[in-house]
Amino acid sequence: MSAIKIALIGHMVPNPVSMPLSTNPARAKTQMQAFNYTRVLTEDDRLIDHIAYLKEKKGLPPETPFSVWEMYLCAQLLLAQMLKAHGFEVKIINFIDDHNAEKIWTDLHDFAPDIIAASTTFVLTFKQFMGLGQTLRKQFPNTFLMAGGHHVFTTLNHATDETAKSYLRDTGFDAFVVDPQGEHAMLQIAQTYPNRLNAIPNLVIRDGNDIVLTHRSAEDNDINFTLSSFENILPGSIANVRTARSCSFKCAFCSYPSVAGPLATLSMENVRLTLKRIMDAKLSAIFFVDDTFNVPKDRFENVLNIMIEIGFNIPWYSFIRAQYIDEKIVAKMKSTGCAGVYLGIESGSNDILKAMKKGAIIDFYKRGIAWLKQANILTVGSFIMGFPGETEHTVQITQRFIEESDLDYYYIQPFYYLHHTPVEDRAQEYGLQGEGAFWSHNTMNWVEATAHVNRIFMEIDNVTFINPDYTLWEIAYLRAKGMTLEEIKSYRDEINTLTRNQMTRFGLTEANALPRVTSRSGYAQDTNVP
Repeated sequence: MSAIKIALIGHMVPNPVSMPLSTNPARAKTQMQAFNYTRVLTEDDRLIDHIAYLKEKKGLPPETPFSVWEMYLCAQLLLAQMLKAHGFEVKIINFIDDHNAEKIWTDLHDFAPDIIAASTTFVLTFKQFMGLGQTLRKQFPNTFLMAGGHHVFTTLNHATDETAKSYLRDTGFDAFVVDPQGEHAMLQIAQTYPNRLNAIPNLVIRDGNDIVLTHRSAEDNDINFTLSSFENILPGSIANVRTARSCSFKCAFCSYPSVAGPLATLSMENVRLTLKRIMDAKLSAIFFVDDTFNVPKDRFENVLNIMIEIGFNIPWYSFIRAQYIDEKIVAKMKSTGCAGVYLGIESGSNDILKAMKKGAIIDFYKRGIAWLKQANILTVGSFIMGFPGETEHTVQITQRFIEESDLDYYYIQPFYYLHHTPVEDRAQEYGLQGEGAFWSHNTMNWVEATAHVNRIFMEIDNVTFINPDYTLWEIAYLRAKGMTLEEIKSYRDEINTLTRNQMTRFGLTEANALPRVTSRSGYAQDTNVP
């Protein structure tokens, strides 16, 4: 019997990269509200993705790959390596959008997969997920379709059995893996297919004409069991890599530690092996997706020492905590190829940072940014507007901090209220009500927070606002594509000018632009394994 073939789908972009603006004024304004910070309006009234705008400006043909989603996703690399090690034939599809869909469908049909497994890391809504399932089912009516990952787990972990069954039925999939890890379930499905799948734990699965929920047994996979391999990646590619799973911090707005479980780290031996594999593959850049790459501090320094020892010099990017760096460590970062870092600053107010349980004060950020700037390491700072306790005064403090910070790039988004995050424990104290993007508390509500985000964007001109969907990944991607920092800055400035113009045209300069979700938990820094 020939080996089972498995296709891994990283992301299906839910909207066309370019779409016409509605001729109906009310609908046009609704479109602008939804896409204001991630798309710009062209002279011929098309709403176009920022990188797609740059692609057109460069005169690249539509079929030419030019998308941040080209970067190899960490979860896909890990799953592919695990499955290949057990004898399965695997094909990775990083992303599908309207520019590459025709070629992707042809390649996939030629591959003829027995199983298609879709990631939901970047799925934000039921509508988007249903579109993914229905599209895959239309293309592959007889293929076993499964999905797992963050959206599936957080949606169904506390759902009723009937809700879980309806979700599977409506989306058109054959099975969901309801576990924050899910690697073992994926392997068991591949090994068992097509028989006795209903004996595998943590599934919602079709069983004949019925849908059943199998028994729960939380996975606790050894992070050292499977390592990323880059042997089939073309030289010059960009990849996301992890050396740790979960986060040791408990920020009040973040769901990631409770979902991912205790912090787990690769052994230094496996870190060394992974770094050597990266060098051998001749990748053009690496993004370490550990939630806090530089914590624990002594482990991070050991990683840097290994890089120095083996001569690692590939440009790399990561999330870091500014309070755990010093001049010596920043110098080592620079010497090993660190090109940029993402700083989850969140607020310029020490009072709000304390309420968020960030374990930091503003002076730590000021000091860290100065060291990074001195070493010519690019910085992107993220900020949250409207966390419980936020007032007009703390908003002013945050705006002043951004203006004086010396950050290269920043972005702000409204607070997103998740009931399974630590802030829920103080909801009554804060008067916190609502859910998701729509909330209120004793000192602010989502409308006011959105107004502050829009006003600050219009007013700050000495620090560059960055696409909140792409953040540091955009910089890493464009630099790997050969653009200089000056060219990237010029492109972002042009995008921001166009955005300010469209906000003025459609009256979105304050509270009239709706809040939006930009990642799986509401905040990009929660995205540990893209």
